[in-house]
Amino acid sequence: MPTLNIGKVRYTWKGTYSATTAYSILDRVKDADGYVYEAIKAAPAGTELTDENYWIKLSVQGPQGLKGDTGNDGPKGDTGEAPTAILYTEQNNLTDAQRAQARTNIGWAAAFAASFASAIAAWVTSTLGSKIEAYLVPILKQLCLDNGATQAEIDALENESDS
Repeated sequence: MPTLNIGKVRYTWKGTYSATTAYSILDRVKDADGYVYEAIKAAPAGTELTDENYWIKLSVQGPQGLKGDTGNDGPKGDTGEAPTAILYTEQNNLTDAQRAQARTNIGWAAAFAASFASAIAAWVTSTLGSKIEAYLVPILKQLCLDNGATQAEIDALENESDS
């Protein structure tokens, strides 16, 4: 009994189109936008989907559908807690004039100069002598600068102690 080869009789899904793949007749692919195409004859690699000699577009975009119903509200979120304190952020980019004004605004400069800095300077000068003073004074100056004193305030304290 003779046989008749009728070839491929149903489509084969190949997934997303690749320009580097050769496709056989009845191979189906989708493009990046989701449209489906079917090869109407063997398509060599690189054959674009828009080439109507090889491909037929099986799907088309329909009109925009109606807007769906609004969903239910989700559960209410936790209220959380507000911070209990304001965090201090060091500002190293202030000018000497801005630092002096800030200390004046909070009344700190006079209290600092009268108590802490002058007490330390007096103690260092009277107790430890000139060698230790030569070692500690630069450290104390830097400590004062790091804690908000200006160079002018430190110079004024040094002038007071020298006179």
